[in-house]
Amino acid sequence: MTLLERLNRIPDPRNDINVKHDLVDVVFLVFSAVLSGATGWKSIQEFGESQIDWLRQYRGFENGIPKRHCIANIISALDSDALLEALFEWLNSERTRTEKSVLAIDGKALRGTKTNGLKSMLHVVNAYDVESGLMLYQQSTHGKGKEISLSRDVLDALVLKEAIVTLDSLHCLAPTMAQIKAKKGDFTIQLKKNQPTLFEHVTEAFLAVYNQPDNMAECIQENEGHGRKEWRNIMQIEANLPPELKEKWPHIKSFIEVVSERTCNGKGTRDSRWYVSSLEVDVELAARTIREHWLVENQLHWVLDVVFREDELKVKDPNGAAHLAAFNRAALNTIKQDESDKDSLAAKRRKSGWSGEYRSKIIFG
Repeated sequence: MTLLERLNRIPDPRNDINVKHDLVDVVFLVFSAVLSGATGWKSIQEFGESQIDWLRQYRGFENGIPKRHCIANIISALDSDALLEALFEWLNSERTRTEKSVLAIDGKALRGTKTNGLKSMLHVVNAYDVESGLMLYQQSTHGKGKEISLSRDVLDALVLKEAIVTLDSLHCLAPTMAQIKAKKGDFTIQLKKNQPTLFEHVTEAFLAVYNQPDNMAECIQENEGHGRKEWRNIMQIEANLPPELKEKWPHIKSFIEVVSERTCNGKGTRDSRWYVSSLEVDVELAARTIREHWLVENQLHWVLDVVFREDELKVKDPNGAAHLAAFNRAALNTIKQDESDKDSLAAKRRKSGWSGEYRSKIIFG
């Protein structure tokens, strides 16, 4: 099913009376504009006015390009679930996997949407396929307090079979683990003192085996670059939980500790992090899973801030900001799926703005 066919499934929230602009025209305009560098309602209108001939190759635009306030009102009023389904089902229909994939669930704040202190910022929970570099789904809310429930909504929307879901310590919760296992997935979740009894048991379990290498699987990772060196020792042991903890945490099969030593400009730091997992002991897989989770910062968050300038997004309407964030992620996926040249993501986005031929190729093939 093509992009335009999927956009046709989005219900029109407007009254039929005095509807001037076709809904699919407007949504297609916004997606194409964001793909080509637009960062707000005004620049979306400007893109449309300059690219009206290109747009009319695919849609009617019988009444021309709507004004920015009209665009904002229409996009803000859309049903969020229907918009996400249309965009991400289209983008992910061609996704392939070559091995057990890591799906990182992680939150990101959009600083430019702040209206009344840090807690008022839009928070977007992303589901990111690290192997393919593609966004699979998102949910959003103003304020960070709903991140747990949003993450469970995201998990509900995903196919988790044969996937390893990674989450930070906020989501180290038995119901979240049960939800992942019920969908035939596995998990690796960071553990901190917000689960004090489990944390104490895991740290003491490692203390008991540090001098017994036969009872512990471990591997070493090293990397350096840009004046920074890092050494990591990844250790994994079987989760031997006492009955009272086993009853509460039935899906945990192994514990993981990562000891990191970093040296940068002659200064060194050392820290330890702990994780619980539904995976059996396989330290190489555990090391890959944990390492790939942290790639979200560079492969997704950094790109959205630097290439898409998402932190500069000044849209205060919660729905409008959330929907533009979805268009940003859909555009990023579209650009990443183009393997016809080796340009940077920023260069490909500029090329989409300059060349209607290139824009057509990455949208329609």
